[in-house]
Amino acid sequence: MNLKLKVLMIGVIISTLMSGCVEETQQNDKLVNTSTSTPFFPQQKEKPTIYMDAELVGELVLKDGCLRVDNYLLVWPHGFSVSTENGVVKIIDNNGQPIMSVGDKVKLGGGGGEMPDERIAQYSAELPSARCSGPYWIVGEVLTNG
Repeated sequence: MNLKLKVLMIGVIISTLMSGCVEETQQNDKLVNTSTSTPFFPQQKEKPTIYMDAELVGELVLKDGCLRVDNYLLVWPHGFSVSTENGVVKIIDNNGQPIMSVGDKVKLGGGGGEMPDERIAQYSAELPSARCSGPYWIVGEVLTNG
């Protein structure tokens, strides 16, 4: 086998492996992540005693393994979790109830923006992260969903 053919075959193999990292399908008019990897899910270290009161409205999306609204990486309240069932990524509240899914239009209370790494580290042990960068939104409460 000549060198050009070997290089071409290696390129095809790498391309195939990388294209399988994130799979999305259309389901009920929503683009749904069907990959098996778990989304990055930073949480606040503890339940806060005071909340920021700005509002963020937009679609909950999964972009490169990061849950975002309007390009903000969401820092979820203490006790929240993420679940993927049948390719649908769901956010579970601290009572164990699913409250939203990727693709839902949401309205979140909280705040954030262009926080320096030192400040975001005060809110979440998982941040800052090379996997998912800011800007950040510290979720105070879920005002509306889906």
